Amino acid sequence: MSNLVPQSWREGVENLRSGVMDAFDRWLPHRSESKTLSRPESWPMAFFAHGGPAVDIAEDADSVRVTAELPGLSEKDFSVELREDHLVLKGEKKARHEDKKRDYYYSESSYGSFSRVIPLPCEVDGDKVVAKYKHGVLNITLPKTEAAKTTRVRVNVT
Repeated sequence: MSNLVPQSWREGVENLRSGVMDAFDRWLPHRSESKTLSRPESWPMAFFAHGGPAVDIAEDADSVRVTAELPGLSEKDFSVELREDHLVLKGEKKARHEDKKRDYYYSESSYGSFSRVIPLPCEVDGDKVVAKYKHGVLNITLPKTEAAKTTRVRVNVT
């Protein structure tokens, strides 16, 4: 496989690869601490997995429930808004790590904002939305409007 790249290009290609991997180490500092994330082939999954909060959406006859993972944040670090037929989660993550030992000092800071727009599958009653945040997990219950509850169409399959 190494014969596919001319000898004169190898140093440039290696420098490019190294630069890209260094950039991901800066964007995702925890990547280099994990054995599974330190493999070059796993960085795309880490990038997309940590680009915003992980969200689960469930719907039943009466409501839509959204669960978002926001570990390490307090209620002051994020906001929840209902905009027409979308739920918007916005916030800022701030992390600082400092390690002082007798023969060295290590300090690392990581800051970044996130925004997640979630399209809702039906009309919800904005006045009755309930959001609870505990142990890094945000649970939002969005009750459906009466009109949304009654607009069910049963389709016969033959």
